[in-house]
Amino acid sequence: MNNERDTNYPNTHKIINERRYHNEENLLYYLPDDDKETDRIYLEHNILRYIWQGNFSSRIEERLIKENTKVIDLGCGSGQWSIDMSLKYPLSTFIGIDISSISFPPQENKPDNLAFLQHNLLEHPGVPFPNEIFDFVFLRNLAFKMEYNGWGHVINEAVRVTNINGCIEIMNYDLYKDNEEVSNGPIMNKFQLSLNMLHDRDNMKMPTSTDVIEYLYRTNRITNIQVEEKISPLGPWGGKLGELALVNFKMAYNGFKVFLQPYMKITEDEYDNLLNELGNECNKYKTRFYTYRVYGTKC
Repeated sequence: MNNERDTNYPNTHKIINERRYHNEENLLYYLPDDDKETDRIYLEHNILRYIWQGNFSSRIEERLIKENTKVIDLGCGSGQWSIDMSLKYPLSTFIGIDISSISFPPQENKPDNLAFLQHNLLEHPGVPFPNEIFDFVFLRNLAFKMEYNGWGHVINEAVRVTNINGCIEIMNYDLYKDNEEVSNGPIMNKFQLSLNMLHDRDNMKMPTSTDVIEYLYRTNRITNIQVEEKISPLGPWGGKLGELALVNFKMAYNGFKVFLQPYMKITEDEYDNLLNELGNECNKYKTRFYTYRVYGTKC
């Protein structure tokens, strides 16, 4: 980290190595909050939509088409999922919530049936809406503390605002698969180990599908819980999908650099060189990655 280039924004952000990061007390968020990260989120959204051949797995499409179904996207990032959904289902209403508003589209570029709200899901209330108001609650690619005021709080809040017979769906990467399942090489293992160490330090986790199912069961309000899993190629060996997935991973790990580099005990140039070699390694080992969706119905 080059302290000469670190410039604090008042209260909310700081500049590190020409990237803008959150700088709020008690907020653990390791990726930048800038235009480059917005571009990465947009790319990632399109990759995931292609992998899953759609934006969701919950059995709610008929209601989205025919009714004024109310949908909320928790931790919406750039809002691309909500934008896609609101354009496809114009008779339904969509709200996206995220801790940062920098990536929200301008008002003039937003469909009329979509609104965005800046809010921290870890605050109280976590979701600033009344009980049982949304027919579909969606969360994707979020990481929180494993304590009650982290994932437990967010899941409880998501379930609280889900309507009776409404659907809830959580989607994430599974970062804890055995190496035999993902075929990581030494470079990818080094990145992954350092990220896990960072998460462990702060008691953070991007939960596995098993974790999510357990959180949902604890609420005693979600039935018909289903889990689906996809395995996808990482690197040029996997064609266009693998190439774009690799671009996404490299952009993400570039954003993580200021946090991971100390754990890896290497210089900035050495870190960049490892990222540059990642494609060749993924080709050699035929590296893969897992994503999952867990979804159910509120009773």
